[in-house]
Amino acid sequence: MNIIIIGANGTTGRKMVELIAKQGQHQAIAVVREENQINDLIALGASEVRIGDLTEDMSNVVKDADVTIFAAGAGGASDELTRAVDKDGAIKVIDASKANGIERFIMLSSVGTDNPRGELKVYLESKAAADEHLRESGLDYTIVRPGPLSDEDASGTVEIKEHFESYEDRKVPRADVATLLVTLVDHKTQSRQFEVLSGPFPIAEALRNV
Repeated sequence: MNIIIIGANGTTGRKMVELIAKQGQHQAIAVVREENQINDLIALGASEVRIGDLTEDMSNVVKDADVTIFAAGAGGASDELTRAVDKDGAIKVIDASKANGIERFIMLSSVGTDNPRGELKVYLESKAAADEHLRESGLDYTIVRPGPLSDEDASGTVEIKEHFESYEDRKVPRADVATLLVTLVDHKTQSRQFEVLSGPFPIAEALRNV
């Protein structure tokens, strides 16, 4: 299958491109914002690299694929850019996926979106709005809400629940989140959302219990 990865130049996105290439079962179509990022993504194993700006029209970027994975983010640059990327940009990609016949959509969201507050309020509100749009889109969706992310090496194990009461002390490596998102391509969890933290269960096993 052809998998479009939005936000492919981010830390999680790059790990997904590399993992898909190593597995050799599917092809990663990397979507990046800058032309100078193209060679790096090809070197990681992307079968194709497309230029797409989430603050602009995405209808001609999101096409000719079987699955869309949205893993982009503004990175907290400003409230305005956060809304433009994490909310409006995500909504554009959802609508473009639907218009182009891409029926499967995997969203990288965040814990805390059900109760946006604190320093991340705008980010969490934006994620919540995008998640709601996806739920109402009619697409076959999976919304993944990881806890606090770390740059530690992959452990290969996580814990998945619909909702965790507490998560502040349980960071999950981005590498494990990347593996989870790629694994979801072949693991049908139609119309589901769940949270994921570090934990003792191998990723494939954790998903079987979703």
